[in-house]
Amino acid sequence: MAQKYLYLVAIPFQLNELAAAESVALTGAAPDSHGITISNTCVDTRRGAYLKSCTEILFEAASVKELCAKIRSAELYADAFRVSVIKKPRSLNLDSMILARQIGGVIGGKPNLSSPQIVFMTIITSEKIWFGRLLSESDGIWQEYNQRPYVTSSSLPARLALALVNLVSSPSEHLLDPCCGTGTIVMSAAHYGIRATGYDINPRMVGATTKNLQHYTLKADVELKDAREISGKFDAVATDLPYGISLVKDTAATAEILSNLRTCAPRAGFIDIRDLSKPLDDLGYNVEAIIPVPKLRLLRRIFITSNVDQ
Repeated sequence: MAQKYLYLVAIPFQLNELAAAESVALTGAAPDSHGITISNTCVDTRRGAYLKSCTEILFEAASVKELCAKIRSAELYADAFRVSVIKKPRSLNLDSMILARQIGGVIGGKPNLSSPQIVFMTIITSEKIWFGRLLSESDGIWQEYNQRPYVTSSSLPARLALALVNLVSSPSEHLLDPCCGTGTIVMSAAHYGIRATGYDINPRMVGATTKNLQHYTLKADVELKDAREISGKFDAVATDLPYGISLVKDTAATAEILSNLRTCAPRAGFIDIRDLSKPLDDLGYNVEAIIPVPKLRLLRRIFITSNVDQ
C-alpha cells in the first residue's frame, strides 16, 4: 500500500481557490473543506505559502479507542516525542490536552513536550482520525519579507508572491520575473533554491530589488532591462504585470510584454487586475487556470499558462 501524506492547508477568507491551487501544484491533490489534503506525494512544506505542514500518515481510525489500539498493536516506540492534536473544525467538543495525553500514553518511550525530537500529529474530524509523524512545516518567511526595507504602494504581498512562485516553479529551476519591481517574487524564489532573474525598466526598482536581496543575503541576477526586449530561455516566468492610470498605454505595453515572453519559458504565471484571457489566448498561450485574489475593492487575478511550443 502506497505511503500517504497529510497536509494542513491555511485557507484565508476569499483565498480558497489560491490555497487549493498551491496544494494541487505542490502535492497533486486539493484540500477538503477542513483544509486537509491527502496525497501520495511527499513535499517539503517549508516553502509553503498556504501549505502549513506535512505529516507521514501512520494510522487511520474512526475513533480514539481504535487509534490507541492500533498504536499499541504496532508497539510504536519513540524517545523525546510530543503528541499534537489538531481539531478540524476547532469547535469540535474534544479536549486536545486530554487526547494528547491519552494517545501519548500508548506510545513506548519517554515524551519531551518542550524540546521533542519527533512530533506525532493527530488530526481529528467528526468522521475520521489521522495519526502520523510530522515531517515539515512552513517556515513562514513571507511574514519577514513583508517587512522588507524597500517597498511601494503597489508591491505584491510576500505571501502572494510565494504562492505564485510555487504555482509555476520548483527548486533548482530558473525563474524569470521580467517586471520585478521591489523584488518580492525574486526574493521568494531565491530563498527556496530557485535560480532567480529579475528585470525592470525602472532603475529605482532595480535598485530596490538589489537592496532587498542584500538585506536578506539572498542571491539573484537583477538587471535594468525592458520586458519587451528580453531574450533567453527559462524554466518559468512569474510576474506582476505593470499597470497604472494610463490604461490604454499600459494595455498596449502589456500586450508587447506578453508577446515577447511567450517563447521564454514553458510555464508562466501572470498577476493583473485586468482580464487577460483573450490577449493571452490571441498570443498563443494556453491558459490553464485563472485564480481570483480579492483584496478589499481590488480584484487581482493569477493567470497560469503553458506554452506547447516550448
